[in-house]
Amino acid sequence: MRLLQPREFSARLASPYTESALASSEVVLNGQPTGVIMTGAILHAAIEWNSFRIAFFTDDIPFEDTLRIYMLSADMVLVDAAELGVIYSTGVFADLRLQLPDAVTFHFFADTEWRLVLLEDPEFSFPFVSDPTGVSRKLKFSRHFRIEARPV
Repeated sequence: MRLLQPREFSARLASPYTESALASSEVVLNGQPTGVIMTGAILHAAIEWNSFRIAFFTDDIPFEDTLRIYMLSADMVLVDAAELGVIYSTGVFADLRLQLPDAVTFHFFADTEWRLVLLEDPEFSFPFVSDPTGVSRKLKFSRHFRIEARPV
């Protein structure tokens, strides 16, 4: 597991936030546009783990920012995604720490240390109840990473 440098993995704004649409960004690998568009305005960090890349984006909306976590395969296919956010609440992405061999901790909102546990193979999960409060995902019964919350 390693933190990717901006020259290896970055993002450029594809469309800005408007009253009717969230901002989106194109992923850039080694200086080359990929055509992969993700919701989010600011890329805060990217991690390489095994054959996956994990990207942390925020929307850059004052007073109601959301953290978006994307897990991409080696060929840049979206494998899993989750959002951290609560209406009328904002967060600041900070204190990213790699915990070898398969976890990452960080802070975002609610005086909580968030822990992302990366899974080589998908595990079963119940939609809406398998993640802590403030975490949302698309409706599906498996996940490639688990999110844990520990109040500090």
